[in-house]
Amino acid sequence: MTPEPRLPAAKAKGGRPKKKDEEKRSKAIQVRLEPASYAYVQELAQQRNTSMADVIRELCVGDVTVITAEQETLLRQIATMSNNLNQLARKANTDGIRSVAILVDRRVRELGELLDRYAK
Repeated sequence: MTPEPRLPAAKAKGGRPKKKDEEKRSKAIQVRLEPASYAYVQELAQQRNTSMADVIRELCVGDVTVITAEQETLLRQIATMSNNLNQLARKANTDGIRSVAILVDRRVRELGELLDRYAK
């Protein structure tokens, strides 16, 4: 018996898959902005660590969430308080729960109040 001849394997094509025509960015526009609007878009881009073009695309489809300075402050406070709660939990695990129960209860109430303010 003679072995059957081997056919060469189909070579896999490298690279990323081709985009469909409706997914391609084929249309361009030029927009002139007032200095304040330009600064706003620039600030959003810096906050998101992305390009101004990406921010404008997000604004066109309504995907941009703007965080106010007050909300940013509240988020920072929540992160700090959460860190404090984590430290208290560690202390409770090493020293016993009764030693930190009062402190934890106080922090939980403060965190709840902050979350209530942030949710408004």
